Amino acid sequence: MSHVHRSIGHVMVLLQHPVDGRVLTVRHQPRSRHSPGLLTVVGGRLEADEFFDEGAARELAEETGIVVPPQQLEFCQLAHLHAADGERVTGVVFLARGWKGEPYNREPDTHSELVWADPGSPPADCHPFTREVLVHFAAGLRYANVIAPELKSSGEAL
Repeated sequence: MSHVHRSIGHVMVLLQHPVDGRVLTVRHQPRSRHSPGLLTVVGGRLEADEFFDEGAARELAEETGIVVPPQQLEFCQLAHLHAADGERVTGVVFLARGWKGEPYNREPDTHSELVWADPGSPPADCHPFTREVLVHFAAGLRYANVIAPELKSSGEAL
């Protein structure tokens, strides 16, 4: 049986707290289609004609009010995500260590709260992809193959 696969460019930003190393996550509203009530890292899909760093800076500003110029974001990870619905996501993860201002929830219709999380020990209510990105980041790994839990348990070939 053939599967329809759709490839998507996705950008993520790990806003890292300067004192304790935690990173900012956002909790999605319970009605979220992909991650109801779960924590995810700041990020989203690229828009037309955006470069990865530009999209990451835009997502950070849109979701948290924090403005970091694209050239000040540090590349830290490339994640290839295989979702059960056939999406194949190329996730480019950037790190922001310095910024001005206090992050706040700029998208209350989408997110219910902001949560600082320890990347080495992600909260139990993280989205599975977010958990993998955080754990790989904490381990210093710059590349990750991430498979949806449903695909792992079914043994489905990718």
